[in-house]
Amino acid sequence: MTSPDDLDDPIITTRAAAQLLGISIRTAQTWIESNALESWKTPGGHRRVRRSAVLALRARLSAADPKANALVLVQADEINLARYREVFAAMPECTVVFDSDTFASMLTIGRTLPAVVLVDLGRADWDRFAMLRRVLHDPELAHTQIVAITDIGAAQLMTELGTSRHVSRVPSNITAEALMGIVQTLARNTGAVPGEGASGSEAQERMPYPVPANEAQRVLALRRTGLIDSPYEAAFDRLAWLTARTLSAPMSMISLLTPERQWFKAHYGLTLRETPRMLAFCNHAIMQHDVFVVENAATDPHFKDNPYVTGEPGVRFYAGAPLIDPDGYALGALCVVDVVPRQLDDDQRAALKALAELASDKINLRLKDRQLRWAGSGNGAADPEE
Repeated sequence: MTSPDDLDDPIITTRAAAQLLGISIRTAQTWIESNALESWKTPGGHRRVRRSAVLALRARLSAADPKANALVLVQADEINLARYREVFAAMPECTVVFDSDTFASMLTIGRTLPAVVLVDLGRADWDRFAMLRRVLHDPELAHTQIVAITDIGAAQLMTELGTSRHVSRVPSNITAEALMGIVQTLARNTGAVPGEGASGSEAQERMPYPVPANEAQRVLALRRTGLIDSPYEAAFDRLAWLTARTLSAPMSMISLLTPERQWFKAHYGLTLRETPRMLAFCNHAIMQHDVFVVENAATDPHFKDNPYVTGEPGVRFYAGAPLIDPDGYALGALCVVDVVPRQLDDDQRAALKALAELASDKINLRLKDRQLRWAGSGNGAADPEE
């Protein structure tokens, strides 16, 4: 007999839960087995969940909008979350996500790469310690700052976490104003807070180079790739080589633009690993969807005084096409450089744009792979009924 609860909040299968969450059945099984979703077994051994529980988890995940401003994740028990909601209600320059479930928090962290993770930490909070250790030792989260609200001593905290790098320890009796100030400062230092990290028309007026109107969101999108300061990879190196050969250019780079740096994920014919952002030709390439070309930098008013034009390597020609992520943000550019003035014909322009799309695809696959690895894939066999 169907109960009123079953009509208002139906019982659903693992397959139906996976469809609601937009994940694989195997991943849904992992989440259920890890108690991210409350479930039970039928007499036949099949897992079942309430639809409301699935929708609640989906809401927690989607609340961390990756297109929003600097993201702060607050992890605490339900009682203390009420306090933190009050503290951060007056911080509109950041998006703050609150969660009491450590497993769901890990999924959010892996998906969005937050600027700050604030954790209410007790001596026996082993799940939270494990979460923080993973954050602190994952190279893709090297930018993430930890705020540990705890009465645990600094030495013991460092012993438990394995490092004190990127960890701010604050006492549990800290005032709301002081706590908000700490989090604001840490988020601001990521370069992703509007008004503080080069964003929109105000930043455009301050900067000696063009800045996209969505610069803060673009920087967050770049961080989500996990590529900045990552090791060289053969797949990207081959693409830089192929671009240089295709365009008959002595130098080619896959550049990514952080708030302060132009960092090269790959390069050919060049020894530099990065340059200051303000000197990057690619600042102009990310402002458009087509190929940006400088035929003779020595006579171009934007670039004639650039140190890389007046000095080594003596840049004269530049052509770059933007690298676009799935949400449409320009992360950097695939570009070629020559030491003599030249032009690109229509076929060469089309080739550079196509190669930039290939580079974008590689970056986007990396992003998807990282998200899948953080979500986990489970080890058990799929339930035949599901």
